[in-house]
This record gives sequence, structure tokens and C-alpha cells, in this order.
Amino acid sequence: MIRPEELQTIAVVGLGKMGADWVTQLLEGGYRVIGFDAEPGARKSARDRIRSGLEWVEKKKKAGERGFAAGALERFQLADSEEAFVSAARDKAQVLLEVVFEDLALKCDLFARVVPKLPAETVVWTNTSSLSIEAMGLASGRLDRFCGTHGMNPVYQMPAVEVVTHRELEPAVLSFTLAVMEKMGKIPFVAADVPGFWVNKHLVPFMLEAMRALERGEITVEDGDKGLKNSLGHPQGVFKLADYIGADTMYRVAMAMYLATQDPRYYPPAILARMFQRKEFGVKTGTGFYSWEGGKPALARSFADFRIKDSGTLLYVSAP
Repeated sequence: MIRPEELQTIAVVGLGKMGADWVTQLLEGGYRVIGFDAEPGARKSARDRIRSGLEWVEKKKKAGERGFAAGALERFQLADSEEAFVSAARDKAQVLLEVVFEDLALKCDLFARVVPKLPAETVVWTNTSSLSIEAMGLASGRLDRFCGTHGMNPVYQMPAVEVVTHRELEPAVLSFTLAVMEKMGKIPFVAADVPGFWVNKHLVPFMLEAMRALERGEITVEDGDKGLKNSLGHPQGVFKLADYIGADTMYRVAMAMYLATQDPRYYPPAILARMFQRKEFGVKTGTGFYSWEGGKPALARSFADFRIKDSGTLLYVSAP
């Protein structure tokens, strides 16, 4: 089993918002990173996303370290095909981190295709926020070396990492994972492999109920976030957080948890289904519960037209 101090290179598959944030975190931690995404658009924008994150780190956490961002980015290698990614990961990486979007079938197919081509000692992490670790581990063929590393959003700013364990996980792999996270300055905590694990098991119903209150006309976006931020100490409020996560991810996570548990608290409310259908994904598209400009909220949106007034109200609408 590799020791934490021997880890040098991590292969990251999935370079969307969350994947790029994880790469930023790993580069800040001093590691070399090999990255790949099946979507050409994500590959094209990955380096800029990562550079932006590293510049934030340089400004906020690395004061006085001129050139930190540029130097860290030199340790990032972008593969232009899955074949090239697997080849580089096989030769150089000791850990594979998966950060594709929340779709169990997609993730299982990826693990079944990629992991058997990697050395037997490779440790495999998944950033899933709610999906079955055991199911993905079985698909990979390496259940004993497979665990969840659910980073909070944005990863390089939020210290917590939910490390998800299961009954077949090798104790040495769990110890290694916790030690690597701590070495990067993270605060890891261990959670069980149940739908939503620990954080989303509690957070998702809370966020979905806030959306239902919005569609009932009980609160506005602006007042809702203002109230939670200044009464409960939330750093940003529930609607702004939803925009950072993205309506696409929120919808998939909620639906996955509902299907796994049949608990009606997890069923996506109509307002979230509409936003998912209209591709109003928050920060990543510029429109969500807020209108966004340059990664900053410009205006809280009105959702009066989304309000459910009676049983005859149209719940779902076609995308424009």
C-alpha cells in the first residue's frame, strides 16, 4: 500500500466545475495532475477554470507567493483522449479521482472501462454526493480500494471532505485517503454508504423545502438568503448555494435519493424540475435563482410565474 508521503500524481476524470475545482485543490497541495473529460468543451475550458481557481488561492491563501498560480498550473497535464488519459494514468498516477456528473450508470460504465487498465495497487476515489459507493466499486472490480471523497463546493475554498466508507474497503485505503486529505489542509470526516451519506442526507431536504416555500409564495430569493445568512449563520443562503451547486446537479441528486429511498422529502419540487428543463443551472449558465455576471450574483430573480396557486396550475413547461 502506498504511503501518503509517496503520492505524487493523481489522475482526474471529469473537468466540469467540480472537477476543475478538485484539480485546483490537488495542485495547491503540490501534486501533479493528469486530467481528462469526454466533452471537448470541458477540455477546452478546463485550463482557464483551473487557472482562475489557482489565482484565487494565490490571492487569498498564498499571499506573497508571486507566480504561485502559473507554477502550479505547470503541474497539470491535459489528455486529449480517454486512451491517452488511461495510458498516462497507468504509467504515472497512484490515484484515480472521478468527478463526472451524478449519473450512476455513466459512472459505473466509466469505472468498468477504465479501472481494469490501471495497476492493481491504484486507489480509486469518486466525488459523488449521493450515489452508491458499493455499486460503483463493484463495477470497477476494485471494491476494496474504492471509496468516496465528496468535496464541498467549491472544493478549494471549503475545508470539509466527506470520505465515504463501506464494509469491503481496505482499512489501509481509508487511512491513506484521510491522511492525504489532511496533508492538503482539508478536514475529512467518515460517513457511511447510505443515500446522501451524511451531508446531503440532511442538506437536500432542507434545500428542497426552501424551493417549495418559494413556489408557494412564502418567501423571495433575496429575503430567503438574507434570513438564513443573518439568522442561522449560513455563509451565503440556500438559493445562492443551489446556484453554485447547479440545478442540474441538484435535480439529479434529489431524484437519485428519492429513487433509492422512496422518501417524498427528496422528490424534486416543480420549481427545480422547471429550472432543470430550461437549463437554468445557476453560475455555470448565468441564470438560476440569481442572474450571474462574471461569477458573481447580479440580481435575485422573481419566481412569481413559477408559483403554484391551485391544483390547476401548470407544473411543467416546455423549454423555450
